[in-house]
Amino acid sequence: CNTASEPNNTTDSSGLADIDRFARFLRATKAPARDTLLAATPAARRGSELFDAIGCATCHVRTLVTAAAGTTLNGGRDTIPPALGERTFHPFGDFLLHNVGTGDGIVMAMPEHYGPAVYKVVWREFSIDSVGRTRNKVRTAPLWGVRLRPRLMHDGASLTLRDAIVRHRGEATVVSNRFKRLTQSDQEAILEFLRSL
Repeated sequence: CNTASEPNNTTDSSGLADIDRFARFLRATKAPARDTLLAATPAARRGSELFDAIGCATCHVRTLVTAAAGTTLNGGRDTIPPALGERTFHPFGDFLLHNVGTGDGIVMAMPEHYGPAVYKVVWREFSIDSVGRTRNKVRTAPLWGVRLRPRLMHDGASLTLRDAIVRHRGEATVVSNRFKRLTQSDQEAILEFLRSL
């Protein structure tokens, strides 16, 4: 990762460099906790049900479980440590690429998407066409902590939760249209649920 000599990136007495300390910090950073009081309200509970019913949870997956400890990744370069194995977390996102009609036309680099070790093994399988198909796709952002974000969507162009929902197009057109067809009360219930995340 560190390809250039950096005079300030020296190891300390524990053998850690700045990048190692930064990596530890990122690993220890948690997503904001839910607003449990708001989540318990009838409106937020109703919104939670509607979130699933109209299809939001197809991409904004509520719960994921990490691979078992010892599982190798990136062509064997990395291994899931015991501390991260089979952990359940609730991101409200699948972290996959989807075309929601708001893409910026920038192609997703295959090493970035799959990891450099996997890319080295399977690079021959990637064609210009397969790489180009990512042009208008964006990675599904997790919705945890969405209530704390002043701007939404990959480009920050949506200022409200409602704006973000109705901007969804492409693969999400059906779900966005379902939201628009809901009663005002049901739309507000979904927004209340999202404000609890």
